[in-house]
Amino acid sequence: MKHYLDFQGMAVLAHRGGALEANENTLESFKYAHEIGCDYIETDVQITSDGIPYIFHDEDLSRIVGEKKNFNELSSQEVDELIIFSDQKIPTLRSVLQSLPTTLFQIDVKTDDVALPALRVIEECNALNRVCIASFSSQRLEVVRNLYPNICISMGPKEIIKTLLASFGLYNKSIHGQCLQVPIYQYGIKIVTQRFINYVQKKGLKIIVWTINDLKTMDKLISMGVDGIITDKPLELKQLLAKKNISS
Repeated sequence: MKHYLDFQGMAVLAHRGGALEANENTLESFKYAHEIGCDYIETDVQITSDGIPYIFHDEDLSRIVGEKKNFNELSSQEVDELIIFSDQKIPTLRSVLQSLPTTLFQIDVKTDDVALPALRVIEECNALNRVCIASFSSQRLEVVRNLYPNICISMGPKEIIKTLLASFGLYNKSIHGQCLQVPIYQYGIKIVTQRFINYVQKKGLKIIVWTINDLKTMDKLISMGVDGIITDKPLELKQLLAKKNISS
């Protein structure tokens, strides 16, 4: 089993550092998640025009900065000059990995251009064993897999659908990916059912559900036995798990 997936109890993944409890995708939010006891943080990387991977979700700056510019059009110097959430900077991937040397990260590589530069930074920071790579592009994940076969890679959309079909006996070929990170519904199909959870876990895979922010749904998923939950409210989830005496 990959080191990233070697945990007991339920993994609480702070979505962008806990976006409803701290300013998303900042070093501040990541340190907050660490301080409340989250071993796992979910985050995103985009790349600058000069090839530096930064922690940032959106393709453009409009929502976070209020400017109609694409992130990849900016140089690293221009990104470093930006102020977000009144007093925060956009951190580089390198600075985050170095600042939190024991934290485990799920990193969504948002574009083809950022994937390999991000992996090189992860490797240079000796962090390959504490990172899981995710993407909405199965093709992008295949590129990563071919070059970094030992890193943990979450299933992409195609692999998730294949796994769902396999659970009904409709697909019998091998499927790439060490874990599943899925929404409850995808493409109008309910993915997270008790039957599917049981099937995945019998295959020796972990199933993690995103992005869950209401206590009722958290409680239901806990009772169904999922392996992890990605949430913008990591403190609330950890408190709920503590009440149930479930390690996180």
